[in-house]
Amino acid sequence: MACRKNTTPCHAWFVPCVMLFFLFSCNRQAQKGDLFVPVAPDFNNQTVVLPEGFRYTVLFSEGDTVIAPDGRSAPARGSHDLVVYIPINGSNEHGYLYVSHETHHPHPVLGDGGGATFFEVKKINGEWSVISKLMSVDFSTVGGTIRNCGGTLTPHGTVLTAEEEFPMSNTELMLQNGITDTSDINGRKKFLHFGYMVEVDMQSGKALRKLYGMGRYSHEDAHCMPDGKTVYLTSDSKPAVLFKFVADKAGDYSAGQLYAYAQSEDASGGRWIPLPMHPDSLMNITDVALRLGAGMGIRHEWIDADGDKLYIAETGSDEFSFAREIKTGGKPFHYFAQLATGTNTYKDNYGRILELDLKTNRLRVLLEGGVADKDSAFCFSNPDAITVASIRGKKYLVISEDNNGNTLGRVIAAARERGQVYNEIYFLDLSVSQPTLRHLKRFMAAPEGCETTGNCFTPDGKSYFVSIQHPSRSNTPPFNRSAVIAITGF
Repeated sequence: MACRKNTTPCHAWFVPCVMLFFLFSCNRQAQKGDLFVPVAPDFNNQTVVLPEGFRYTVLFSEGDTVIAPDGRSAPARGSHDLVVYIPINGSNEHGYLYVSHETHHPHPVLGDGGGATFFEVKKINGEWSVISKLMSVDFSTVGGTIRNCGGTLTPHGTVLTAEEEFPMSNTELMLQNGITDTSDINGRKKFLHFGYMVEVDMQSGKALRKLYGMGRYSHEDAHCMPDGKTVYLTSDSKPAVLFKFVADKAGDYSAGQLYAYAQSEDASGGRWIPLPMHPDSLMNITDVALRLGAGMGIRHEWIDADGDKLYIAETGSDEFSFAREIKTGGKPFHYFAQLATGTNTYKDNYGRILELDLKTNRLRVLLEGGVADKDSAFCFSNPDAITVASIRGKKYLVISEDNNGNTLGRVIAAARERGQVYNEIYFLDLSVSQPTLRHLKRFMAAPEGCETTGNCFTPDGKSYFVSIQHPSRSNTPPFNRSAVIAITGF
């Protein structure tokens, strides 16, 4: 920076010194291992806002041409959700992406209800590209799906995808969930075959089976443990029960035992309640679990683990009651006492991140959501998709928001007055044992109206895949429709 000739001697040395101090401070921060300088809250953007040094590439958008199982082509579904990266020959730069669609409408080519798309990707000269046709997963083998939400890659290479809705009649299945064929399956009404985890074979691009033993409810997400037998499951319900399934044989989730988590009275531990595995019980497993004393949360979203620590995003709900469920036998988790607004009624505006110690069964609040301070634009609320990422030898919990509206400080006043909703993605350093809101680092401000989800890294932590789900149609392209992006720069 050149000094003007009429600048006073004081300014001549003061300004460069301030700049040197600033650069020195930045270098000190970099030496501390910060991955990025957090982005400022940008609540008037129609695109992806990332820290300096990071870039994104759009890989797959709603409306792109997809090949159906019978060879016909059609515009791709929207509402992109779960993203799974499946390495080819162990590569961090060449693999398949599996993308769920949280949809529920009839489609004459791609099949009714929900769905998923998969395709081959490769990192070429530092940038990700799609190098194959986009293929639609064949769910006709299991009678179709609805609202494919979260899920996971299993240790043996299949994908588990979650059905987030379970209709209560064939009429509801057809009119609200887009399934036109309501014929019975194995002597049972068609609507009883939705609301499960579904296993998909990536070699053939076909669904293998619905995992009835994992219960019928609003499945949100799942996490498979390395033993190939244990799967932790979340429920996007009011109330939400935390489930665990243990398979009889490693690599085969078709048979096993389902459990529900119950917290101890003093919240120092807990236990897993074995649940009856009769088909009639499994179809109403949340009510069965509550009658046996299961713990209750409010709208559990995604789930992931780091060693013996299980992390759960609890998105919350502005107003709700546990009156019926408490009378049945359900037990609210201990922290809900602080959220009570009346007898068995609660207000949980911002949600939180939970941590379950799998050695002690102790469930605790790792990070409470909320507004940082009265006049702050910083508000962490309604966490949804999460993943544990290992980057440069350090573990991070990467958290996407899905705000329950734009009130209560979730966006700044100007955005609220415009009727807009914005969500952000944060990084939390997992080496911090008692984190607060100040430990969150804002990595991304998302396009207006969208939910950020998917949250999937390559194993080396150098590439990050994110779904931009249901953005505002008035946004500038490409973020006026759902898309999957690849972010590099780590």
